[in-house]
Amino acid sequence: MLNRYFSIYLGAHLVPAVIGFIAITAYTRLLNPAEYGVYVVGMSIAGIVGAVFFVWIRLSVSRYQASSADVDFRGTAIVAYGLTLGAMGCVAPAAILLLSPDVNIYILFGGVFTALAVGAFDIAQEFARATLRPYRYAVIGITRSVLGLLLGWLAIELGWGGLGLLAAVGVSFMVGAVMNAIDGSAPRISRYQRHQLMQFARYGLPLSLGGLSIALYSTSDRLVVAYLLGPDAAGKFGVAADLPRQFMVMLASSVAAATFPIVFRTFTGEGLAATRERLNENIELLLAVILPVAVWLALAADQVAGTLVGADFRASVALLLPIVALARLFGVVNQFYLQISFQLAERPMLPVIQSIITLVLSIGLMFPLVATFDLLGAAYATLITEAVGVVITILLTRKAFVLPFEPRRLAGVVLASAAMGVAIYATRLAVGGTGLMSLLTVSAAGGLAYAAAAWLLNVVRIRTSMASFLRLRMAG
Repeated sequence: MLNRYFSIYLGAHLVPAVIGFIAITAYTRLLNPAEYGVYVVGMSIAGIVGAVFFVWIRLSVSRYQASSADVDFRGTAIVAYGLTLGAMGCVAPAAILLLSPDVNIYILFGGVFTALAVGAFDIAQEFARATLRPYRYAVIGITRSVLGLLLGWLAIELGWGGLGLLAAVGVSFMVGAVMNAIDGSAPRISRYQRHQLMQFARYGLPLSLGGLSIALYSTSDRLVVAYLLGPDAAGKFGVAADLPRQFMVMLASSVAAATFPIVFRTFTGEGLAATRERLNENIELLLAVILPVAVWLALAADQVAGTLVGADFRASVALLLPIVALARLFGVVNQFYLQISFQLAERPMLPVIQSIITLVLSIGLMFPLVATFDLLGAAYATLITEAVGVVITILLTRKAFVLPFEPRRLAGVVLASAAMGVAIYATRLAVGGTGLMSLLTVSAAGGLAYAAAAWLLNVVRIRTSMASFLRLRMAG
């Protein structure tokens, strides 16, 4: 069942990832680095606002709806969202007075609007995922991505620049949230339950502090770069950071969408041993998906930058991409595997502790390294912080749900990825160049090497599963 759901969620995240690559390719050709920097700053504001005000609802839905299939939490989530909007209205005047001297008011409003839209969309999508409705999840997610690309292109063509792109992305998420609300096949929404809201608050609200520190950490690199080096540099760094995110985070999200609800239900209904087996499947599948992508981005950085981004961005992206790809690998393992320990144990303060330590370390590294080494310093600060963050999380999981670790099970993924790296490096030396044909050749060589090695090493039991499938077909 896990692999069946994963294949659906893979499409649900892979298609938006491809669209995201297309969007970066288009936007970096249509916008200069300074205008793209406006978009980067606006999305950073949206990330911070969303983490503070809405992540607690989404994580509560993920935790409780997935493990209680016969209970409807939608009414409670709607009330929680409405109360959150009221709280935002109360703090908005003070926030505007505090931030308006340093942040363009239109960028601030655009970021807040996008946060509202993304929050509503993510919560609605979480219900589709938690109730094991992958097809609806996929259709709405892909539709939202296509709409965002089209609206963003239209906004730029109309001359609205980075601010127009920010607003267009926000509108696409709002439309996606409305699409989720129109569901004729779903049962009638149950009334709000006070005890459910208190359950959400006890579990989710402590995560808002962690959400703030996580959002500040995930956006601090771009905001510090913008503050020290200007929006032009922020735009260049934002593109380099977005490229790994488009594939690695999207693919990791597809693994989490397929595995997390099953892990929670297994933990509730089948006990510890079965849960540990599901977690072993989770980490093996996660690494099998993201590790080859990290290798590809790091070793084919020149070809990726030379093909996928505009001329003004290519040199900086080629320089930074190997570093930020490795940093993103650490971050994805942390976010999409290690931190499920805290959710299983219902220890919401542990991720708060982890995220605060990570934030302090990030800011402590970012300012001196950016001031000394410019964009390269920002990339190395991110890498060091993500690596240390993994160590901190592993230590904290000892106070929560102890995660399984089977090196022999993961060795096949590492060896297959190493074979891929050798193939990419050799092909890159033989082919040369940084154009489209060079990218396709290098990527094909690496992909074929990884597929062959994964088959021989039976990564995620792919050879076993295929043999069983063929036997069933022949018997039928």
